[in-house]
Amino acid sequence: MVLAIVMCGGRGSRLGFVEKPMIEIKGKKLIEHILEEIELADLEVICVTSPYAKKTEDFLRKRGLEVFRGSGLGYMEDLKETIESYGILDPVFTANSDLYIVRKGVFLEFFKFYMTSDHPAISMIYENGNPVGINAFDPFFDEQREEKFIINEGDIINVDTPQDLERIVYGRIF
Repeated sequence: MVLAIVMCGGRGSRLGFVEKPMIEIKGKKLIEHILEEIELADLEVICVTSPYAKKTEDFLRKRGLEVFRGSGLGYMEDLKETIESYGILDPVFTANSDLYIVRKGVFLEFFKFYMTSDHPAISMIYENGNPVGINAFDPFFDEQREEKFIINEGDIINVDTPQDLERIVYGRIF
């Protein structure tokens, strides 16, 4: 089975140190949005938390999900720790846990695109070139030529700031 690693350990400093995966929008926690997308693609999931995300970790464990607590030193450090701890050698998908999914099924499209591509790494980006927070890569290779999967900015909103939350709550999704 193909693996998805959901990164859930950030400090949430731009949102007043709140655990972003636990922010509830329209009756659902942010983490639930990406987990539902991954479920559509039928991937196995490991959720990576940190010492800064204890509420998120408790929530995920209560749902019966596999949880790995990284050191909290940073995104890449925690991802590398996870790959090494689990001995992951096959291609893997990564997703941030602070993504508000507007267009359902976009992760499944990305998954299918990667599985039919001959590139070892693909990043989902917005039309303006900014990263979305969803990637796929083969950990066997160190440096990888990367292909881009471009989506509309209104398909997924990466919730980093109070303004991002306002866009969602007040329907300013473009």
